[in-house]
Amino acid sequence: MRDSRAEVEWSWSDAPLVLPMAYQPREWNAVYIAFYIAEYSGSTVYVTHVLEGEEDHAFERKLKEDIDQLAKSLSVRYEFVEVRPSSQPPGVEEIAGAIVQTVREKKAQAVVMSAHREPLFRELFGRVSDHVSRICPSRVVLVETPQAGVEIPKNPKRILVPVLKEQHPDPFIIAAALTSSASVADVEIVAAKVFSLPPTVPLDAVELALPLRKEERDFSTFTSFAIKTLGRLISPKILPVREVGNDVAQFIRDKQIDVLVMFSNRETGFYSFLTRDEYEVVKRSPCVVIVTVPAA
Repeated sequence: MRDSRAEVEWSWSDAPLVLPMAYQPREWNAVYIAFYIAEYSGSTVYVTHVLEGEEDHAFERKLKEDIDQLAKSLSVRYEFVEVRPSSQPPGVEEIAGAIVQTVREKKAQAVVMSAHREPLFRELFGRVSDHVSRICPSRVVLVETPQAGVEIPKNPKRILVPVLKEQHPDPFIIAAALTSSASVADVEIVAAKVFSLPPTVPLDAVELALPLRKEERDFSTFTSFAIKTLGRLISPKILPVREVGNDVAQFIRDKQIDVLVMFSNRETGFYSFLTRDEYEVVKRSPCVVIVTVPAA
């Protein structure tokens, strides 16, 4: 197992965060995540809006008021930034480029943004969030809302960190940030190493005892370091599955998970930068999924 403890920092700096906004109701989950991470790391949030022709100023004012209230409740510094692209309406690549340029100008350590379906005329060109994830020089935190109207509860009580491939500190750090204002005793963070089994092998097969024991030992060591470093109680678990998307979604329902946080290592292909299994987890999850992506 690669020793991530030696290669990756188990904390974020107080450098700024960029929060791209189109001022739509679907973006509130991303606002919530960005400001809780900012509170945890001591960062300033730059709420960045790329101007796109006609604007709904009434809803924009309402959302700005809500952002101000959240910022005050968490004592987080923030600024609004407007970017005017050269063409109207701007294309997906131009919007993504404007966001990334703001990241460079503000020397931001991360972008936190809502990930959602684009209007039909943009669908063939991919989501803005996907384009940002491919080219951003800083880490990107995508807040996926698989079902309309699903919101992260204030002070979530149950958080799942599923590890499909690579163990990485960022999902654990975000889980810690989301529980920073809650009573630690009331929060359950479960870190689950997802272990995919061939269709012909029973889930409780005796011959899997040794490899599963090794997976559990290695993963418990990694999780123990997260507990010691982040000061959060985290329960490690080996999760044998038959179909990753379906079985992880069922685990979320069974355990009444409030939010899921996972790492994606920026792979490319039919499923954008997500692997097939990561895509299936996001698609089938009954709760909000936070996907953290490393810098390009």
